[in-house]
Amino acid sequence: LKLVAKRVLQPLWQQEAVRKFCDAGVRPVLYYLFHSWRLFGYIWVLPALMAWKPRNTLLGLLAYGAIHRQPAWQMCWHKMFGYGASRRHRIVNNVKHLIRDDKRYLFSLHPHSVLADGWHSIIARNVDSFSSNGEGPPEVGRKIALCFAPIIKHVPVHQEMYRDNCAGADRKSIVKWWNTPDTDPALIPGGFSEAVFSNSADKRYEYSYIKDRKGFVKICIDAGKDIVPIYTFKSTWMYYNPGILKGLRARISQRFSVGLVALFGRFGTSMPLRDDTVTVVFPPFEASKYGENQLDEAHRDYMAHLKTHFDANKAEYGMPDTELVFVGRDFVDDDAVARGLQKIGLLAKPRSRL
Repeated sequence: LKLVAKRVLQPLWQQEAVRKFCDAGVRPVLYYLFHSWRLFGYIWVLPALMAWKPRNTLLGLLAYGAIHRQPAWQMCWHKMFGYGASRRHRIVNNVKHLIRDDKRYLFSLHPHSVLADGWHSIIARNVDSFSSNGEGPPEVGRKIALCFAPIIKHVPVHQEMYRDNCAGADRKSIVKWWNTPDTDPALIPGGFSEAVFSNSADKRYEYSYIKDRKGFVKICIDAGKDIVPIYTFKSTWMYYNPGILKGLRARISQRFSVGLVALFGRFGTSMPLRDDTVTVVFPPFEASKYGENQLDEAHRDYMAHLKTHFDANKAEYGMPDTELVFVGRDFVDDDAVARGLQKIGLLAKPRSRL
């Protein structure tokens, strides 16, 4: 693959006509495929392929299983999807001077949105973000590993991006990265439950599903590490997701580790309605200064820290009238569908309200 790229593709790419043709004809196709496949659009095609060509489809899956962890394969697909990814996503870090080289951190990504939208496009465009010899995502300033789920190492489009720098979100998986020479862990504390609250139609509220989630703060207190929040503005506006039964869907999503999101993008596809997100690195939160008996206080202060810097940046990055609110398992559904189900006894009536 490297030989073909060097002797065939590079000379072709130097031709202006070829570049213009690719920009006009190839990039839109890759843009669609990137967003479709990163949101598991290929799942809907597999049953049809199995019914039409079962033998060939099975052989194709086995071939992918055999080759998908090869570095050359990962780099090739990463570059291809990176070419298709939007250039409108940006990442900004004005607090580099506060992130010390002699300290280790937990990087906390907010919000989850549908599936780390915005952040994933930035990673796609920067092929060395998670490579073993790279320097980490742009503007972050160090190598990081995504603590999300071990299966990510085998999921198409995602494993090509994150490669070996991904693992589970449990304590052991997070702590092990601090024992490496140069790689810090990153996670998305809102999880799949937070994905349910993503909705391009709701510009009034931005929801953070960490009201009940203190585990990531406790891990940092116990390990003496600080937390660096990273916030992607407007990522929750990339897709329309009906705002019905959000609380119920969030609780089910948390229980079964799957986001119950009915997303609708441009023309009803998985292409986003907008892709002008801005990912902003916030100042570190000093979790290390709290004692083991101060978890509740540290968690409360972390939420205040996140809201303070969200409010300080929201006007500059396109969300001036949006309020960040913290929700959890006690979120009360009060939409028309919820009220209808409550009326006929299929849904418990609310005991509290946002």
